[in-house]
Amino acid sequence: MLKVQKKHAEKEYGESQTKEKTLDNSKMNQPEINSLLDLRNLSVYYGNHQAVKNVSMPIEKNKVTAFIGPSGCGKSTLLRTINRMNDQIPIAHYDGEINYDGVNILNQDIDVVALRKEVGMVFQEPNPFPKPIRKNITHALKFMGMNKLNMNEIVETSLQQAALWDEIKDRLDDSALSLSGGQQQRLCIARALALQPNVLLLDEPTSALDPISSAKVEDLVMELKQHYTIAIVTHNMEQAARISDNTAFLYNGDLIEFGNTSDLFTNPKEKRTEDYISGKFS
Repeated sequence: MLKVQKKHAEKEYGESQTKEKTLDNSKMNQPEINSLLDLRNLSVYYGNHQAVKNVSMPIEKNKVTAFIGPSGCGKSTLLRTINRMNDQIPIAHYDGEINYDGVNILNQDIDVVALRKEVGMVFQEPNPFPKPIRKNITHALKFMGMNKLNMNEIVETSLQQAALWDEIKDRLDDSALSLSGGQQQRLCIARALALQPNVLLLDEPTSALDPISSAKVEDLVMELKQHYTIAIVTHNMEQAARISDNTAFLYNGDLIEFGNTSDLFTNPKEKRTEDYISGKFS
């Protein structure tokens, strides 16, 4: 694992142990979780507006954690905070901690480039580079200083992991923009996987896709969790129920309930959770 180090510190490869942590939270349906990430009293602000309010929850290693809730509840803000994407918004600031392998990644001296290599992100709209398919992968590697690696091998491996290789292996020099929407999104996932992350953040990755393409992405997520820790934002309750192991329900920036997905959907502890998943409000 490439450990997240402070700025200007040496980065080194090697095995690291993930500590087991348990949060004392009455809204959790699971008493013990082997977490790779721990959010502790996390608040996110845009200027004076508090978008995420004092959220504490784990993100379990090699599982899929879904963030659900109505529009504007803080799901995407929370997701983007995990790899410091909100740093690009000048008025955004944080309180609390996000501990990743024992390091609080919200510390200002964290190397954010190294963090985003380990914690990859795929956005709602497919955003391939206007380059050949092959260069969508190799450009990301070169940007991250990984140009000494076997590029052809990584291109093939990442496209295979994204369940795209068989469809486009004879078209690697074609423009990525010539792919279908679903293929473009899987290419974006492959691009993130090429950097060999430990965590993959997915912000409504199927919202712009047709049902067939969405199903392929869902199947892919189920395969990828064997090797990666995944957090996904979704408005689709059926999708959350199908592919996630744990679910967090947010409302107006508050974490209302968090727990095992099956338990949360069949026996929610909070009335607002029950009302939301039953469609009484959206």
